[in-house]
Amino acid sequence: MVSTLQAQENQPTAAAALDSIFNVRTAPEAKSMGIFQGSFLDAIRPETPAIQVAFLVDTTESMAHQLPGIREKIPQVIADLKRASGAKVEVAVISFADSGQSNKPLVGISQGFSADDNSVGKMIASLQPQSGRPYFPEAVDLALFKTIQDLKWSDDPKATRWLMLITDAPPYDSSFEEATTQSRRWYETDALVNLANQRGINVHGLLCESRSEELDAFTAVVDKTRNFMGQMTSRTGGLMLDLSFSQIKQKVADAARRPRADFTFVGAITEEDIHAARQIASEKFGPEKSLRVAVMPHVPWNAMTFYHEDPGVRFATQLRYSLGRLPNIKAISSRQIEQEFLRLKAGPVDPAHWPQALCLRLRADILIVGDLRANRELEDVQSEVYVPNSPKPVASFSASGKDDILIASYLKAISQTQPQDAAIAQLAKAAGSEQGTDLRDFWPGILGQLPPKQQAELVSAMDMIEKSVDISVDPQLRVKNLNMATDLLTPMANDPKANGFTFALLASANYNLAKTQEEEGDVNAARTQMQKAIAYLSKAYDARRSLNDRLLQAEVEADYALLVRKDFPAAVQRYQEIAEFSEASKLKMSLRSHWMLAGLQCGDWGASAATAFQPDPAQAREHLIHILAFWPESEEAQVIRKYMRWDAHDGKTGTPYFPKEGELLLTSN
Repeated sequence: MVSTLQAQENQPTAAAALDSIFNVRTAPEAKSMGIFQGSFLDAIRPETPAIQVAFLVDTTESMAHQLPGIREKIPQVIADLKRASGAKVEVAVISFADSGQSNKPLVGISQGFSADDNSVGKMIASLQPQSGRPYFPEAVDLALFKTIQDLKWSDDPKATRWLMLITDAPPYDSSFEEATTQSRRWYETDALVNLANQRGINVHGLLCESRSEELDAFTAVVDKTRNFMGQMTSRTGGLMLDLSFSQIKQKVADAARRPRADFTFVGAITEEDIHAARQIASEKFGPEKSLRVAVMPHVPWNAMTFYHEDPGVRFATQLRYSLGRLPNIKAISSRQIEQEFLRLKAGPVDPAHWPQALCLRLRADILIVGDLRANRELEDVQSEVYVPNSPKPVASFSASGKDDILIASYLKAISQTQPQDAAIAQLAKAAGSEQGTDLRDFWPGILGQLPPKQQAELVSAMDMIEKSVDISVDPQLRVKNLNMATDLLTPMANDPKANGFTFALLASANYNLAKTQEEEGDVNAARTQMQKAIAYLSKAYDARRSLNDRLLQAEVEADYALLVRKDFPAAVQRYQEIAEFSEASKLKMSLRSHWMLAGLQCGDWGASAATAFQPDPAQAREHLIHILAFWPESEEAQVIRKYMRWDAHDGKTGTPYFPKEGELLLTSN
């Protein structure tokens, strides 16, 4: 890793770090931070009744450009800590400089800890620049000793005690002592570490960059600063954020650009809550198991491709979309399938064993593989079906027809299968359900209106959108895929005969672009993109009756009530109808309805300001529990666990708050 030592006075890195590292929504992932292998949020001890945090801030001239941002962000850190921990937070703010007078460098020790906002505000205001001359090193060792020794730290063994050191300079070398200025090394690192550990204090550190005037001095001693802070933090159970490294600084800056969302208290969620939701559903509807199905591109193994223009890839996209809308069927994403196939291909497994190996790697109950071939004006598809415990296919499906009816014929073939295997029987039952019948009408109605080229482009766009909704996808790749999708769909949307599904796909693509732009911190662009999504949603609503899919039509109507009419009661009712329709069958659309209902009941999407609607956080909590209970591997469940700091060991959330992200995408009017 290469260190960058160029001061950036226009972008104080300490402020960016404080803005994000304790925020459950914007904190960079620990693995992305390079120099430390941990997250500041993970440093919060479960069940701690109180957190004491002493901010020990270097206020010498070299830190002058950082101080305004530090003063601004400390209150946000306090709010983030309260929200993330649910504990009482007491704060002390101490500034230090360089002086041989034993107590002259320190301001704030006597004020001690306080939980009162006004008192803390006065402490923060005291962080003003002062002289650190004549040398670049400071009395940081003396400041640490006094802070650890003289502050009234809690004796409660369950309390969390943190000292947050923010500086750009090291202490003096052990051999340095000057009588004139009384500049010297006061305490050795070992002594400070031992004292902190005796008091149960975790020392955390932000190593900041100096202003340009002290660049040479900063460069000369940064390794000493890094070593001192690294030892103080690692040996006391703390974490260090070295903002002199370009990679870390960029991650912090990216996180800080993301707008801060408001949070709603929804209450804690436990494993017992999730189990209870499953138990109620089982008693009401019977013990129905969701079936995980992986659909490979219908291309020979030795020519396997995931390129969206290949007909076999497009067929798999349509089939995956269709299966994902059937009762009790969870279609594994194309991105997961591609990743695991490429890993498998690069390994030592014999190709003859690839189907069974993929079942195991993907945790798939069913793997569908096959080949698609042109037969004059028709296409023939032949599929073999594998399950994890059999090295040979346990069933086969086949269908023939033009693009617009091929999937309909294929779904009918699945429903008419007479299987020996229980998983195939469940798949056949789902394909023969009422929703399966709707889908057999859906595809001819959508694709039959389009010429062959546009049929292919619409399905390719679906593939691009599907590959972009995974939260782990790199934002640049996500934007590339979504832009490709909109480029394919926009000409179709401009046709007077455009169908509602085209508009619905464009609304989805533009929403996901807006969401990505918001995550990257470009709020204005995100809101502009969101307006495009709403415009296409309006067109999808006008053409909704042509969709031949009751649930998709209901979803468009619910989104329209929410985003266009801003009729929150109507939106809740429509989303609830979708969720209740599929309570026993756990349709993927029900997942999204629970997600939207959770947001609305948190007051998101502008609902908290509505006069005719009263958000209910208790209901929001129930919807979040349903997502964790019935879709534990979904993107939405991952977000819930991240934002509410799910503790897998204790089986419960670490914070009772959930963010309102949707309203960040909405314009003020």
